[in-house]
Amino acid sequence: MKTHLTTSFAALVLAASASSASVAGTLDITVTDRDGQPAADVVVLLQVPNQPSPKPAAAPVVIAQENLRFVPFLTVVPVGSTLRFVNQDGYDHHVRSMPSGPLGSMPAVEYFELRLDAAKTAQRSSSYDDEYKTAAAPSKKSGTTTAEVKLNHAGPIGLGCHIHGSMRGQVYVSATPWFAKTDAKGIAHLEGVPEGAAEVTLWHPDQLQEQSPVKVQVDAGPSTKAAGQLNFTPRRRRV
Repeated sequence: MKTHLTTSFAALVLAASASSASVAGTLDITVTDRDGQPAADVVVLLQVPNQPSPKPAAAPVVIAQENLRFVPFLTVVPVGSTLRFVNQDGYDHHVRSMPSGPLGSMPAVEYFELRLDAAKTAQRSSSYDDEYKTAAAPSKKSGTTTAEVKLNHAGPIGLGCHIHGSMRGQVYVSATPWFAKTDAKGIAHLEGVPEGAAEVTLWHPDQLQEQSPVKVQVDAGPSTKAAGQLNFTPRRRRV
């Protein structure tokens, strides 16, 4: 009898798991700026009632320093994740957390400073702007070209470099398991979203005010479509 009950209980657990998985849907949201143009690099956060905590990324999420830029410019990770910074340029770099938003209006949720030595095999790109043509020659030091930092708090973090003042990047640490960022067409895709009513929050590093939340009703099966619009037009970023 005990074996029969145990088997029945296991079957119920598997059935419940299958049922839960079957009601998960996907969400495609298109975000435009105030002028109706596609808005890239917008953080999209989906929130639901009784929301579970996100699981940290299984492996360190890499941000490269390449051609005097942070690549990618915007990185979105779940809280508890680890970032790995990698210097791929032929000269030293620095990584420091900074306030985000226009004029540093949003304090960084984490504070860190890291020094990264030049990549030994890196070659200077011929496409650098004139202002960087006098940069120091590649370093021959044998220190580290990578460094890691764990992110324990949700929210924005600006990235900068003491050595090269024009270098800027952004990190957003998500408190929800369902997050994404918009591509060049202003589209973000979220998978495994629970069926039912939800709210989408938008965030962009150039915003001066919070964005209006977007109410959505996620359906199982075909992707749910939604649209959101920023209350401003982001400035054009140097590429």
